[in-house]
Amino acid sequence: MSADLIADRVRSAIRRGDLLPGARLVQEKLAADLAVSRIPLREALHMLAAEGLLVSTPNRGMVVAELGRDQLEELFDLRLQLEPGLAEQIVRGCRPRDADALADLAEQIHLKGADAAARAALNYQFHARVYELADRPLTTRFVDQLLHLVEPYSRQWVRSGRDLHRIDAEHRQMVDAIRAGNADALARVIVAHILGARDHVLAAR
Repeated sequence: MSADLIADRVRSAIRRGDLLPGARLVQEKLAADLAVSRIPLREALHMLAAEGLLVSTPNRGMVVAELGRDQLEELFDLRLQLEPGLAEQIVRGCRPRDADALADLAEQIHLKGADAAARAALNYQFHARVYELADRPLTTRFVDQLLHLVEPYSRQWVRSGRDLHRIDAEHRQMVDAIRAGNADALARVIVAHILGARDHVLAAR
């Protein structure tokens, strides 16, 4: 298995919550669990460290990054700088079948209720598909990294079940704006969505 594929699997494990912030990665165990050799695993872990998902510590080795309040605030500030600015390209790149697929994902998320793990996977798919429509690969690569970094913290308050109706409504509003080709409306909903997530995540710190 290549380092890229290993990195994808570890990245997904972090997003799903299988590897929690602060968790120490034992390379021997991880190599055995993934059925891979140590050399590509080390390369993959260094890739994830470069993305900010992992941190190398003197006494514990490689651990899953654990973000403090200031870092989380910075993360959401970065999302606010990057994501709304993609709205024009998103609506331009959307085809009817893309909007239909996003509407289906939004409904699937809604049906999962407060099942944080199930929502996390679908929520990531939803936002990744939205931003892929912009056809701005460098920007979407950075956005993808931010989504992975924030997911473990978003999952904590999703489990509480609070305000899920707002999240679901905003997903539907995004789809409606994309389908209507209304970039301004889409940008406004994206901003509201990020601010709502920020407030909930920071309130839990």
